[in-house]
Amino acid sequence: MRAALAEAGAGTIGDYDFASFSSDGIGRFRPLEGADPMIGTIGEIKTIEEVRIEVVLPRGHRGQVVRAMLAAHPYEEPAYDVVEVADGQVSLAGTGRIGTIVRQSLSDFAAVIAEALPETVHGVRVAGDPERSVRRVAVCGGAGDFLLDDVLATDADVYVTSDLRHHPAAEFVEKGGPALVDVSHWAAESTWLPVVAARLSEALDGAVETRTSTLVTDPWTMRL
Repeated sequence: MRAALAEAGAGTIGDYDFASFSSDGIGRFRPLEGADPMIGTIGEIKTIEEVRIEVVLPRGHRGQVVRAMLAAHPYEEPAYDVVEVADGQVSLAGTGRIGTIVRQSLSDFAAVIAEALPETVHGVRVAGDPERSVRRVAVCGGAGDFLLDDVLATDADVYVTSDLRHHPAAEFVEKGGPALVDVSHWAAESTWLPVVAARLSEALDGAVETRTSTLVTDPWTMRL
């Protein structure tokens, strides 16, 4: 079982793999009509010594790890759970950033954003009083509404991100938190491409040629 989980992508922690934790316990169950139990008898309660195995895994490997566990487990109906682990906040790097700018109105700030990003059909959407004063700016590249609650707890005056959905954005605004600036997903992420190209060239001392893509991947082509 441990091998099946590890080979499916679970149990990797830093420079270690095949990592797991086991604890002994007593399992109790009663097979019902239609069951095909490996252990126990239909209609009778069975208790048995069992071992609980715990592993960590990347979110993207969840499906394949669960499928591997189900395929390797001898029980017809193995008990398992998948628990989202909270961020321990020990890393200095995170998903977003918060910084300080020269104080200005929300309207002027949004205009700066529109000028700085490539023009798209999506444009720049703003939620908040245009005359609101902004100085502290929270930013998350790509779809960032999963961070709305975190942003609400900061001292940010405005949150810049992409792909904000109607209800999360509306509920956020009702709470009186930072203003919102919603920009094109592609436009926002395109800004780091020249930066990555420069860093790669510097790290490799110019040994490789870098070319920055100018392909527009924004799916929206018309706005009426």
